[in-house]
Amino acid sequence: MPKHLVTAIGLIVSLGVIALGVFLVAMPLYFQAVTVDGQTATVASTNALYQAQVDELTAQQENLDEITANVAGLRSQIPATGQYDDVFEVVGNAAAASGVAITSVTAGEQVVYATRTGATDGDPAAAAAAPAPEATDAATDLNATADPNATEANAAAAPDAAVAAGRQQVDFVISATAADMAQVTAFVDALRAGPRLLNSMAVTMTQSGEGTVDIQITALSYIDEEG
Repeated sequence: MPKHLVTAIGLIVSLGVIALGVFLVAMPLYFQAVTVDGQTATVASTNALYQAQVDELTAQQENLDEITANVAGLRSQIPATGQYDDVFEVVGNAAAASGVAITSVTAGEQVVYATRTGATDGDPAAAAAAPAPEATDAATDLNATADPNATEANAAAAPDAAVAAGRQQVDFVISATAADMAQVTAFVDALRAGPRLLNSMAVTMTQSGEGTVDIQITALSYIDEEG
């Protein structure tokens, strides 16, 4: 066999081995390195995002007391139960009917009912809770002798006293903005139209520089034991 043919065959075999090594070893290693590099970039981007979130949380932690106070303030405006929903519905319907814009409706603490002084016939809640005059001994003896139905009358009055004793009251503060006095009048009339869930209403109006009227209404709502 000629020498130059042997050299050519050896060269071809060497090139084949090199090509086979490139395709079987070098190329997989290269693609693996590219994949790892892409994963490294993704991890670095994710870490940068997490670090930004950590920095933001750290900055918020410095204002944690203020955030807690704000949350407590907002939570105090949300009733613990749904027993005030009717009041909020009345206010919302009155605002929709009159065209005023509600700024806030805040419910106060639920406290034991306090009997109003100077109750009128128009205030059934105060009239129901008004204490009856105490009878003297002489009057008691006279009623016991002359009126055989006195015991039945006292028994009938006892449930009313129990109902009054179980009543509680909640104060509401309603803030709204009206375009003019006509809307203010319509809003207040709608609140008073019924159902009579708001009592002892006090209305304060302030004319703003933009021509609108700021309204603040304080009122009481009465709740019995059943809510």
